[in-house]
Amino acid sequence: MKNLHSTIMVVDDDVQFRSMAEILLTHQTSSNVHAFADGKTALSYLEMKNNVDIILSDINMPEMNGLELLTAIKKKYPNKTCIMMSGDPNNEKVARAMGADAYINKPFHIQEITKLLQTFAR
Repeated sequence: MKNLHSTIMVVDDDVQFRSMAEILLTHQTSSNVHAFADGKTALSYLEMKNNVDIILSDINMPEMNGLELLTAIKKKYPNKTCIMMSGDPNNEKVARAMGADAYINKPFHIQEITKLLQTFAR
């Protein structure tokens, strides 16, 4: 896999998934990867740093779900790439209608997400 030269944000309330995704994506893409447990914290980070190129977010999370995060990001940062993920395939249509740049069903193989990320590499 080529170096993406991107900064990736992973947002998922599942600590095991989030930790694994952070490690694997860092290794597979040679990118800077920041991981957050909820949309509210991720959005706060983005507003403070604004150094994220790609947001990979779960949809079903407490407090601020992924669709709320997607809406907030696309409103303030329309050029940020937002990839939504969910274990419920019914969420794809809604996510895309709300502005998601891509959608991936969980569970997925790391090769699937790295291939998808390459399409958005800067």
